[in-house]
Amino acid sequence: MTKDGRPSLINDIRLFAGYRHAYLKDHEEAVAYGHRVAWLLNGEGVSLGTFSALYVLFTASLKPGSVQLTNDRGDWWQRYVHVGVTDDFPNVPDAFEVIIHGIVDALLALRPDQVDTIRRADSIVREHREALRFLLRRRETKKLVTEISFNIEAWPKPSYLFISHTNKVTGVYSEADPIALGGYMEGFDLLGGLRLQDAVNLTERLRPAMSNVVKRRG
Repeated sequence: MTKDGRPSLINDIRLFAGYRHAYLKDHEEAVAYGHRVAWLLNGEGVSLGTFSALYVLFTASLKPGSVQLTNDRGDWWQRYVHVGVTDDFPNVPDAFEVIIHGIVDALLALRPDQVDTIRRADSIVREHREALRFLLRRRETKKLVTEISFNIEAWPKPSYLFISHTNKVTGVYSEADPIALGGYMEGFDLLGGLRLQDAVNLTERLRPAMSNVVKRRG
C-alpha cells in the first residue's frame, strides 16, 4: 500500500451487509472467496488505484444487481463499492452466488480494462477453492525448484504454509508437512525465518494450482 498516492496492488476484499461497518456474517466460504480472488489478482499485478483494500457493501438501498462506485474511505487504504441486493439478503437460498457475482461486478466496475484477468481469477478460485496456493517465494537451482506458498481456508479452518520441491530432471513435485497458520497473513511473517532444510518428510504429490508471487505491499 502506498500512502503517497502511487498505485497499490490489491491485497484484500472485505464484505459488508446493510451498512458500512457491519461485516457480512455466516457466509465464511464467500468471505474466503474474496480473499482468494484478491491475492490471485495481486499475483497478476492488478491495482485498483492508491488503495489496496476493496470493501464491498451489499445494500438494499440500490436496485438488486446494480453497482455504485463511491469515494467512501474510512482510511486511505480502503474504498467502498456498493452492490444492490434484495431486502431479505443475506437470508436467501442463492446468497453465495449473489455475493460472488457482487464481488466480480465491483472489481469490473473499478477495472473494466482488466475484464479477462478478473474473469479468469473468478474461474480459478471457483474451481480450486481452498486447494489454491499463493506463492510467497520461489528459488531455483540447477536441479531443484523450491517454492513457499500458503492457502486460504474458510474460517474457522486453519490455513497452511507449504514448502515444496520440484525436481527439474524428473519433474516430480513433492511437499513437506504443512505448517498450520494462525491466519493466512502469518505466512508473510514466517517467510524470513524459513530455510531449505525446514522441508522435511517430503511426499510426492500432484502439483496444485498456484498464483504468481504475491506481495503484501507494493
